[in-house]
Amino acid sequence: MSHLLQTQLRTRARSLLLAAALWVFCIGLARAETLQDGPYVLRAVDGSWHSLWIDGQSEGPRVRERAVKEGDVVTVAAVGAFPAFDVELRGPAQPAPDDIQIDKHTELFVMADTHGEFEIAVQLLQRHGVIDDRLRWSFGSGYLAVLGDVFDRGPNQTELLWLLYKLEGEALRAGGGVHVAVGNHEAMVLTGDARYLNPKYPRVASLLGADRYAALWSEQTLLGQWLRSKAAVFRLGQYLCLHGGVSRELVDRGLTLSTVNQAVRAALMDRTAAAGEQAEFVMGQNGPLWYRGYFQDAARRGGFKVAEPKDIELIRERFDVQAILVGHTTVPTITSLYGGRVIAVQVYPHRDEQTRAPVMEGLLIRKDGQMFRARVDGTKEVLSRP
Repeated sequence: MSHLLQTQLRTRARSLLLAAALWVFCIGLARAETLQDGPYVLRAVDGSWHSLWIDGQSEGPRVRERAVKEGDVVTVAAVGAFPAFDVELRGPAQPAPDDIQIDKHTELFVMADTHGEFEIAVQLLQRHGVIDDRLRWSFGSGYLAVLGDVFDRGPNQTELLWLLYKLEGEALRAGGGVHVAVGNHEAMVLTGDARYLNPKYPRVASLLGADRYAALWSEQTLLGQWLRSKAAVFRLGQYLCLHGGVSRELVDRGLTLSTVNQAVRAALMDRTAAAGEQAEFVMGQNGPLWYRGYFQDAARRGGFKVAEPKDIELIRERFDVQAILVGHTTVPTITSLYGGRVIAVQVYPHRDEQTRAPVMEGLLIRKDGQMFRARVDGTKEVLSRP
């Protein structure tokens, strides 16, 4: 036997041993961890609906499936100390309104950028009376506004989206409302950009037989269609609500809320719809999903022109609002900008490095219009608007 052949055989043997060791390791890892996710409600070729989910089992994750229809109930598994909850499936969602007329004394709760941090977000909502200990709507005729970016980074985005879907129906029956804005991370995930996904979700896609994670959120899925019905920017009473911000350029272009929202929906349905000049603007850096011009440091780092006070006044006048509520750009605490005309809501959900206590804030607007920083521990602080 030649020296070359012996070398090749030894190399092949080492490769086989390494592959076998890796296989044993992966099997052990699958047995040691529990992976749960779902349900994902998808439409089959024949038009029927099927619910797929992954059960976390001690012997490894198991995929389950059952046929469902409108009016059926699916169960979303418990996360941490929070209970499982049931969701009644509704028919296809209609396009969300651009303008929600509410009484000026309506109580509002606003949060942004939950990023898959289900436990922290739920604690925030519970401590301020938006939901009860069984995750049911308890805010009466109040309104909850979520300023985008439910997707990415954290491990429980599916559960959060099902919770918002459920609360939307419950709030409507109680005389209130839940309104979710499309953020840049919704746009990314729905169009196949998976760079910020929690590592859990590519595994989920593989287990469910999807060629990519975005396939589980296509327009042929119940939640995928529901998300594509949402607005990128909407007026809620006297407040303009969106993820990134309204730029001076958007106003100078004469774009209406309806025009912006139609462009975003079209881009999320079909990549080619985002190719036109106006669509590229709406989905781009100075559009409502990405704009950071209200924040001087972030604007300069990101190459945005910093908005001037006169720009803010023009935006308020154009859309006839008292203030603009935005997420997207992280602030250490909910912050009033431009004399209270812009409110930055995004306090990123995380756990304190020393105490491991959860950190997050929402914006609570009482019936008298007074604003509060609502903290995840249940405390509140008046938000001054100099």
